[in-house]
Amino acid sequence: MTTFARLTLASLLALGGAGYARMATAQEILVGVPTASTGIFSFAAVPGRNGILAAIEEVNTSGELGPIKLKAQVEDTASDKNQATTIVSRLVQNEKIAAILGPTSSVEAFAALPVAQQAKVPVFSTASADVTSVGDWVYKATATPVTIMEALAVSALDRLKPAKVAYVFNRDNDAYIAQKNGVKTLFEAKGVKTVAEETIVGGDTDFTALATKLASLDIDTLLVSTTAEVSANIIIQAKQAGLSPKVRIIGTPSMASQQFLKVGGAAVEGTIFVADYFLESDSPQNKIFRENYKKQFNIEPDVFAAIGYNQLKVTAAAIKESAPKYDRESIRAAAAKIADLPTILGNGKLTITEKRTPEYGGFVITVKDGAFKLY
Repeated sequence: MTTFARLTLASLLALGGAGYARMATAQEILVGVPTASTGIFSFAAVPGRNGILAAIEEVNTSGELGPIKLKAQVEDTASDKNQATTIVSRLVQNEKIAAILGPTSSVEAFAALPVAQQAKVPVFSTASADVTSVGDWVYKATATPVTIMEALAVSALDRLKPAKVAYVFNRDNDAYIAQKNGVKTLFEAKGVKTVAEETIVGGDTDFTALATKLASLDIDTLLVSTTAEVSANIIIQAKQAGLSPKVRIIGTPSMASQQFLKVGGAAVEGTIFVADYFLESDSPQNKIFRENYKKQFNIEPDVFAAIGYNQLKVTAAAIKESAPKYDRESIRAAAAKIADLPTILGNGKLTITEKRTPEYGGFVITVKDGAFKLY
């Protein structure tokens, strides 16, 4: 199998990536997957990783890349930005790595992706924040926080008609700040009053003081913008502290995790949030995805599994269009041309914009009878 020319990282930087050998007869292309298989972001990363693996099996089995077979090198960042940086540094020095899929969180991504940008390795990220600001080798495979949260804000304004809102968000994560702002900006533009903005950090577990304060506020709507498990715990503790059952609780795509249902139980019933993916979508592609994913992992996919699956499919589309070179520069250039790619997310068609971010719409979902339903 012909592979990329063997060059040191220093040589790659000096040559701007031009020193790669063609892979016209390649049979295997390797993608690096730095993902938080453990730690606080594992609730999203584990199903996301499994979605990538399910998509690789589908792509390889279908033969949609012709003689090319994809293979993933998965490494655990442990939800730590320093470890993520170390792993990405190691991956980009491997000349066989054609692209990076990850890291999981925005915190890890902003720390680690400058390494990939400097080494001129294409990145397909599902970090919530708009990490394309890192540089022109970075693409997002999922919609930006503001874009996806607009669907929630519009739906809430129309159906809930909020008047007084409190916001709880993760202050050490740019994505959760952006998602909160995506709703708050539209709410305030329509005259909705911001009663309070309360912050937490990702590692917090005791929300007694916060819950007591939330229960004392004169609000009709509460937005929670943080991880799935933390969101569930905040809601549980707020209700235990006396939060009125009349207060509507809305949130971010993190709530689309099975972990949110598992931890939150009856307390999260009625919660409303936005998500890129809806399990019960009747599209043919989603039916194939659900069947293959459940067969491989013995569980139904959640939104993060779907996001990982889509991440690999976007990468595969770029690789396919990069023929016959299949080198890093060709893959990067091909990614910019992706348009109307069939996807299991949103409205079913994905297009990469000039900002290197995708558009595909979203679903507004609620928790009803312990399950996710369209709102």
